[in-house]
Amino acid sequence: DHVVAEMRGKELVTGVTLDNGESIPCSLVVVAIGVLPRVDLAKGTDIKINRGIVVDRRMATSHADVYACGDVSEAYDFVCGDNRLTPIWPNAYVGGRIAGFNMAGVKTEYPGGTAMNALNYFGIDMVSAGIVVPPDDNGYESLSLQQDGLYKKLLIKSDVIIGMICIGDIEKSGIIYSLMREKVNVRGLKDKLLNDDFGLIYLPKELWQERLGTPPPVGIVSPAIPPEEEVQDVPGE
Repeated sequence: DHVVAEMRGKELVTGVTLDNGESIPCSLVVVAIGVLPRVDLAKGTDIKINRGIVVDRRMATSHADVYACGDVSEAYDFVCGDNRLTPIWPNAYVGGRIAGFNMAGVKTEYPGGTAMNALNYFGIDMVSAGIVVPPDDNGYESLSLQQDGLYKKLLIKSDVIIGMICIGDIEKSGIIYSLMREKVNVRGLKDKLLNDDFGLIYLPKELWQERLGTPPPVGIVSPAIPPEEEVQDVPGE
């Protein structure tokens, strides 16, 4: 990986130069600094720390009866199949509920989260989730579509979607995200996933019937977005 060493242009940016000397032309640069967990409270204890405070599927730390959640916790990512930092509000909300249940004596497992962002810049809707840049060339497949100001990309491994980017058209992103979370085999759907009319009807009958007609089992904590997040402005309005 390389970082930007220089931005070129006078009144408007015209390109960037990376630290390896590579030049990339562009008209827009987005700067982000990321999140650094504050783990000072756990330093000097026997609580396991990596980039964040490591927790198990109950949000429990390596110290008995101590739990962690939110941006500081390194919790299960259902895309990677391992723990990593995913500092976003919905994951923090669900992790807090899981920790609360277990602290109250109700054994409950965290279903897992993943990196996810929904933004609106310059009137353009954008959604990304999971892994969007493969870490290597080992078995990853990329599907993309770019037309009329729209861009869509799906990253697939072993016939399972592990990442997505939708720019300009995010209408089907919820369905794609559900396929990611449920690890649905999309081998027979790859030529349809980016179609404008893609929807539940393309899925095997047993899958869409289950999603439309079966409530979640009693005792399973739903990873739903918190109530205050459900009512929000529609992007573009």
